Amino acid sequence: MLRSLKIATAFFVALLGLLHVLGNLANLEAAIGFVGAVTAGSEQPFYTLYGPPAMSRVLHGLALALILAGELAVAGLASAAVFMMLKNRSADAQLFAAATRPAVAACAVGMLVWFGIFIVVGEGYFMIWQTAAGAGPIAGAMRYGTVCGLFMVFLLLAPDSDP
Repeated sequence: MLRSLKIATAFFVALLGLLHVLGNLANLEAAIGFVGAVTAGSEQPFYTLYGPPAMSRVLHGLALALILAGELAVAGLASAAVFMMLKNRSADAQLFAAATRPAVAACAVGMLVWFGIFIVVGEGYFMIWQTAAGAGPIAGAMRYGTVCGLFMVFLLLAPDSDP
């Protein structure tokens, strides 16, 4: 039972990353525009940025590429884990535990993307918490990073002994 739940967990982590990549690609101009608005620091009503803003469209594209690469890594690692866990679902506990590792890595990458990029950099440096446009992405990043963290805890702590 727990092995099936771990496979389902990895599947949902893969789906989380994939849906974000597809959503950003389907709305590429809006995504670049949002990254540009945030990194330019133009909508800060209370505080100004204490460092240089990113005004270049090239930098905006690079920042979005970093986000997309992280989301794609989440999807890829978790998908690989799903296939590995399905292949090893009847194997001994050590082999199945090894098959969960890419899913654990996917969760860690997800936390780096949604907590690291959005919360630490976006909220801490670019102060998007004070903009109308930033409230939704910050709330979403908190949800997605938390989901990844809780799924990672389940993948690491639940026993792998039930075939």
